[in-house]
Amino acid sequence: IIITTLIQCIFLLFLIAYVSVGLYNTHVFLTVLYLYMRRTKEEAQETRKLILQTALDCFSTQGYALTTFAVIAERIKMTKGAIFWHFDSKEHLFAEVIAWMHEQYQPLKGIESATSLDAVKQCFMEWAYEISLNENHRRFLNFIMSRVEWSKALTESLSSRLDGMMIQDPFLALEACMDRLKASGEVTSDLSSTSIAVLFSVTFFGVHREALLRAREIDVRETLSRGLMGWLCRKTS
Repeated sequence: IIITTLIQCIFLLFLIAYVSVGLYNTHVFLTVLYLYMRRTKEEAQETRKLILQTALDCFSTQGYALTTFAVIAERIKMTKGAIFWHFDSKEHLFAEVIAWMHEQYQPLKGIESATSLDAVKQCFMEWAYEISLNENHRRFLNFIMSRVEWSKALTESLSSRLDGMMIQDPFLALEACMDRLKASGEVTSDLSSTSIAVLFSVTFFGVHREALLRAREIDVRETLSRGLMGWLCRKTS
């Protein structure tokens, strides 16, 4: 990082000297400047991705509270100032990790258009399948289930940031889906939409908690398909 920054400074000084003595061709100068700026942008994106990956690794192993910018900087041989250049606070970094995970896979994808409980169940099954394939998603799930204390202040801060990024809480999308299914008659339970959404969520996260945190030797997708998720789909009336 330090060497790259030094090279960039030398390059900029060269350009300034080159221009100051009037020895440049405009087209050549602009082309070189464009290539330099594009490379700088690409390097910044790679640095940001490295910080996000390292943050996720630290969050999932030692927890949110014990992960500091100093810890992340030490792992990737970078200064804290370089991390602050990308993220203004740990809450900002946390929100960006969530957004980064969301870019790779949207939890409960398709829940907005689900018209039956079977379709809802399928959304959960596809999410579970994605988690089974992706180590980062397993780390992230482990982190949010067991490595962070969800205080009111943290929850409100993250909600505000994620709203600004146009990232919807999957639980709210599930709750809205239950409202639609109750209105259509697909769900006839006297439980509230929130309660039904909680039951689905607790089942999903509970099975993964046993598999990821307690290392139970279970087939997660089979358990979800044939276990309590199936019971919920049959007994909501």
